[in-house]
Amino acid sequence: MAVRPKSRVLNPTNDFLEALLGEFEGECRRALQLIEQLKKTNPDDELREDLEADLAVSLERFTWLAQDILQEWDKAIESLPE
Repeated sequence: MAVRPKSRVLNPTNDFLEALLGEFEGECRRALQLIEQLKKTNPDDELREDLEADLAVSLERFTWLAQDILQEWDKAIESLPE
């Protein structure tokens, strides 16, 4: 059975950049799940506070991941031949 190459998000890219993008994608899914859970949770529910804290952490991760992605993207662009 033939193995298809893993698809890439960006071009040019590298494994580290693709891994960061995968983490970012997962974090996006996590944040969306938390938002949906919060919409369904009563304001006075004890679980709500935990969900809000988890969402805050998820949003912070966006900042870190985005910075790392942009730095790695810049490296990939700089490595291109002129």
